[in-house]
Amino acid sequence: MTIQKLQTLLINQIAAGEVVDRPASIVKELVENAIDAGSTRIEIQLEHGGKDLIRVSDNGIGISPSELELAVTPHATSKISEEADLAAIASLGFRGEALASIGSISHLMLKSRRTDDESGMQIEVDGGEMAKTKPVAASVGTAVEVKRLFFNTPARRKFLKSDGAETTRVRDVVQRLAASHHDIAFVLRSGDKTLLEFQQANSKERILSIFGQELDGELIEVDGNIQGVTLWGLVGKPSVARPTSRHIRVHVNGRSIADSSITHALKEAYRGFIEPKRWPTAALFLEMEPSLVDVNVHPQKSEVRFSDRDSIWRLVNKTISGALAKEDIVPAYVPGVHMPSVGGHGMQVEFGSGSSPSFSVEQARRAVAGIELPTPSTPLPTIMGPDAVMQVQKCFLVTQDEQGILIIDQHALHERIMFEEFSKRIAKGNLESQRMLVPDAFEADSGQLESLETHAALFEKLGIDASASGPASISVYALPTLLVSRNVKGGKFIRELLDKLGTSDFPSSEEEALSAVLDMMSCKAAIKAGDYLNPQELADLLQKRKEIERSSSCPHGRPTTMRLSIEELEKRFGRR
Repeated sequence: MTIQKLQTLLINQIAAGEVVDRPASIVKELVENAIDAGSTRIEIQLEHGGKDLIRVSDNGIGISPSELELAVTPHATSKISEEADLAAIASLGFRGEALASIGSISHLMLKSRRTDDESGMQIEVDGGEMAKTKPVAASVGTAVEVKRLFFNTPARRKFLKSDGAETTRVRDVVQRLAASHHDIAFVLRSGDKTLLEFQQANSKERILSIFGQELDGELIEVDGNIQGVTLWGLVGKPSVARPTSRHIRVHVNGRSIADSSITHALKEAYRGFIEPKRWPTAALFLEMEPSLVDVNVHPQKSEVRFSDRDSIWRLVNKTISGALAKEDIVPAYVPGVHMPSVGGHGMQVEFGSGSSPSFSVEQARRAVAGIELPTPSTPLPTIMGPDAVMQVQKCFLVTQDEQGILIIDQHALHERIMFEEFSKRIAKGNLESQRMLVPDAFEADSGQLESLETHAALFEKLGIDASASGPASISVYALPTLLVSRNVKGGKFIRELLDKLGTSDFPSSEEEALSAVLDMMSCKAAIKAGDYLNPQELADLLQKRKEIERSSSCPHGRPTTMRLSIEELEKRFGRR
């Protein structure tokens, strides 16, 4: 093949592939331009997820009529003029290729008017073909319309997801930009529905409006600086940690970015406060001289390179660690009160939470007579029935078999039991479902809404009835009967399930995905470490252990039972 120079249109379409891969990336570029223009209000309108229409309107400074053609010309920008400018970029948009690239794969209309102009000016670009400018009536500011996205590159259009999925991606982009520009009002509409509406506010108010008002009182303010770099942000208490990193937002000089070093510093600050597989909730804002960060390392400007990465890591880690250390984040524990069980089938002694140890017959008679007995300061194990079993620290069960002493993790065992029960029922068809008396609603982000739509068939199979009940909320109407019987909270469970479904490492095959969800359901429904078990519950648990297969390990492979053999005991006590 011979080497040849590409045509301008083809060059622009290739550039569009780097800058514009879906409606959300177009919205990002256009909104960033509106922010750079000094706007105080930005409105976004979508039709069919942005495939048929994207309109971004602002009240910024506008574009000079004589520069309208340049605005849609490749590599033309007002934000940099010489090589030195690249080392200190202070604006969000600066490459000068977005409008030209968008115009090459859509029908683009750009209309703008400055404060002193008598009328606005408009230019259209259709698949890279530029029309002449013409005067039009226009408000002060700029409006950009993008129609028929990818009409001349159908291969790209077919890779777009459903209208709802593309809309939620746009919603996420707008939220990220709104988070770091609280002094700008944002409105996002899809069709005739308003999906987002942020009024001008302070930083904390804006973050709460994005993360959800239920986090008010659950966020800790962090503030620090080092060598000309300042950090401000809000981080969640350990109690609001999430199963994925989706609720971590990082912004550098007003730009939303992804940075593994900052995320690692944040996660390390929470070491020992949250489980290793959970992630903190955080919105972090870093401000520094533009020369200290290179934003020109990614086509979509979503990643940056710091001149001193280690210093940034230490600033984030130490600031957040210090803030957590000052907080009283140890949850309060109020023990329940359980009276001893005294029946007519012989003495059954319970050592559960708040119960009394080693009752004599006389003490039992006094208890039945209504005489109050002192509550011991330390709960002791439970002993019951002919198959002696003890509940130790409300976590482990100790019993015996022919070979020695068995020590059982009550949660791990019950998790295996629940998993086998779920698997047996789902093999016969969809799980039996139970309607909730009152729907459980919760605020949802774009990723959760997308997961809800994407995995609708899976939810039906699981016996879950949940749907979007607003532009930023989901309501749960029914849950599998087994979950309801175990008092699993619908909203909390579905929120975490949607978070897991939205992660990149979630199994792609239907069978693996179903197994992974059943794992999660089993864990949520299972008896927990710290749960007191009465004699009947202990008996049922041990009986089911004998009935199910693979009872020696939980669904995750963790052992449910350990045995201390007679031989080992004899060795330890010097009998061998």
